[in-house]
Amino acid sequence: MSGEPFDDPIAELHAFLLDARPAARDSLPSVREPGATGPGPDVERLRSAYLDLLKLSLCDLTGTTTVSVGAIRNSGTLASRTLRDDDRKLRAIGLDWPLQGLTMTGLHRLADLQACVEQIVRDGVEGDLIEAGAWRGGSSILMRATLDSLGERGREVWVADSFQGFAADDAVGDVDLGPNDFLAIPLEEVRANFARFGLDSGVRFVPGFFKDTLPSLSDGRWALVRMDGDTYHATMTTLESLYPGLAPGGHLIIDDYLLIDDCKRAVDDFRERHGITEPLEEIDWSAARWRRGDDRRIEPPPRSAEPGTPRAPVERDSARQEVPTVRELQLEREVAELRKRVGAGRARWRPRLFSR
Repeated sequence: MSGEPFDDPIAELHAFLLDARPAARDSLPSVREPGATGPGPDVERLRSAYLDLLKLSLCDLTGTTTVSVGAIRNSGTLASRTLRDDDRKLRAIGLDWPLQGLTMTGLHRLADLQACVEQIVRDGVEGDLIEAGAWRGGSSILMRATLDSLGERGREVWVADSFQGFAADDAVGDVDLGPNDFLAIPLEEVRANFARFGLDSGVRFVPGFFKDTLPSLSDGRWALVRMDGDTYHATMTTLESLYPGLAPGGHLIIDDYLLIDDCKRAVDDFRERHGITEPLEEIDWSAARWRRGDDRRIEPPPRSAEPGTPRAPVERDSARQEVPTVRELQLEREVAELRKRVGAGRARWRPRLFSR
């Protein structure tokens, strides 16, 4: 991959992530330059062109460059760098965090999500659509746009998220997710993202941590459930609360099934417990899904009569921290080094000045 000077810690992070994810690395050679279908005179061609352009916009891939954010290893510090040329493939496969984009999903997973929505409409699968774990709302925006482009105004899209990042005790493996402010997107910002695309009608927001909100949706009827909860407990809560209401022919999509061991373990435990045998299909190097084949009753866990203690959020700075560029961090380091040298010089010369 091309890039900036190799003391760029985000370039090193991307190289590390690719080495740790062989399936993602192997998919890069087949990724073409991101582009949209051109419009044509017929309605279907116009619909396809609109959705292709929307997917590019959601991934922030409409320009010649885009900006990636990463956590510098062993420091907890975030930094950003520009992706251009072949480096933009990292965004296309959904490997990096976008600074301005509205989804981390990547183009392939978005295209598969669009196809799933189109299939449930074509097959007449009953129910609404829900995403549990939405970040800036990009995948849900695509679901609403796909429904609207097909004239499906009667279905609603539900968007469930804490809208305040992860709880203080959330972790994936050894990674502590709670303090990460970059993942904490307020509800008002996500609402504004829908409105900016003219897609704020037919959307319901479910704010709060999953254990406090999703059990109340266990009597819903769903044609598509998209899950992106990362942790074991968030994934299990989503499955227990929403899968019983998934209609036959409906899609269950797990964004991190092939990536995060805790997520995979929760899904495998749930499928084994309930004797679910529908085949899991890989979407890409990270995500998988299956399509429910029967309407066999699966009882959700009983709701507690006494509400538990809500999970405590991490305290956030109301003025969300800006993500510095790699170059800004390099300059800060250079300035700090210069100040250190100046201070040492002053200390060395001061005794001579006062000894005269």
